[in-house]
Amino acid sequence: MTPRVPFARVVRAFALTGILSIGGGRAAFFYEALVSRRRWMRVDEFLQDFTLAQLLPGATFANLSITLGHRLAGVAGAFGGLAAVVVPGGVILVLLAALYLARGLTPDVATLMRGMSAAVVGLVAVTTLRMARPALVSSRAVVIAAATFAAVGPLKLNTPAVIVVMAAVGLWLNRPDTVR
Repeated sequence: MTPRVPFARVVRAFALTGILSIGGGRAAFFYEALVSRRRWMRVDEFLQDFTLAQLLPGATFANLSITLGHRLAGVAGAFGGLAAVVVPGGVILVLLAALYLARGLTPDVATLMRGMSAAVVGLVAVTTLRMARPALVSSRAVVIAAATFAAVGPLKLNTPAVIVVMAAVGLWLNRPDTVR
């Protein structure tokens, strides 16, 4: 069980993530902040919460902040973590929208956005590799991950259907041995 972290420290860490992260890169920022740097949780705990956040309806980053906040600081951590992640991004979005409406999309701003996009893609790729390494402990897990990637990526099959099918396959392949 993850030891409790003081509420104020959770909110501070989540607010920093909310300020510095962009879009899909938030999971990578959470991983770096909570698992790698602060060591508040183990990789397997983070992966459990990340999986749950992806399965729940709604924005993954909001679900992830709630599940991680709850794990670290209880119900108050869930609410505080969500607010700390959403509010800074909302304020920054309003400021950027005002700047865009006032000045338009200048070449300098477009270049900045392309650079930020490339940085986020790199961060997500590195974090994905870090998170995948402990999860892919068997050849079965590697085959399931590769099949899921192929089905959703190049084959463009329906993502929820692929998740349901691959979850069933994973459960069947990893079922406990029955003693007779």
